[in-house]
Amino acid sequence: MFQMIAFDVAGTTVQDEGLVIRAFENAFSVTVPELWDKKSNEFRQYALDTMGQSKIEVFTAMLGSRELAQAANVEFEDAYLKLVESDGLDEIPGAEALLISLREKGFKTALTTGFSRPTLDAILDSLGWRDLVDTTVVPGDVGVGRPSPLMLEAAASSLGVEDRSSCVVVGDTGSDMQAAVAFGAGTRVGVLSGAHGREFLLQKGATAVLYSVADLPNLLFN
Repeated sequence: MFQMIAFDVAGTTVQDEGLVIRAFENAFSVTVPELWDKKSNEFRQYALDTMGQSKIEVFTAMLGSRELAQAANVEFEDAYLKLVESDGLDEIPGAEALLISLREKGFKTALTTGFSRPTLDAILDSLGWRDLVDTTVVPGDVGVGRPSPLMLEAAASSLGVEDRSSCVVVGDTGSDMQAAVAFGAGTRVGVLSGAHGREFLLQKGATAVLYSVADLPNLLFN
């Protein structure tokens, strides 16, 4: 039996609809407007390439200043929350039913994300998912985001998981797969509902690639 099934959020269980990139664009245009005018295409591509990672770490790498990164991250979080309020959020079709089914079957489930705790809480409240998973972990809980495995390790520890090879990690980005490999998950599932494609997910360590989380039961239980 799988000891833990851990899911990413945006692009994996929650439809993104471009909200993350729009929030990134807002953060750059407000924090470093002149630099954004010069490097908007480069910054936008880097944000896409690093989807799944801690947002503050992405901003630090791009701006070269922790102070600027923190300011940009504040703008990002504020813009994303406003977009959630104005545009709303939708699940990846079948995600909620899957989480309910896994809980009913007795599987331990977790959500990990590159978002901050307030943003994740807003997402869970918007979808009514507060009680659907056993634990949630954000970069601020462990001091670092993906591709570090520390969020997965924290989730496993909180759930009393001892055999990492019996764990399943599901995500839409290369960073999700890299974290799963470093963690030691035996089943690493990439999904095509978000940021990255099949070959990239396999290259970064996916043991299987599915169209979406709705297809997960066919992989795990058949």
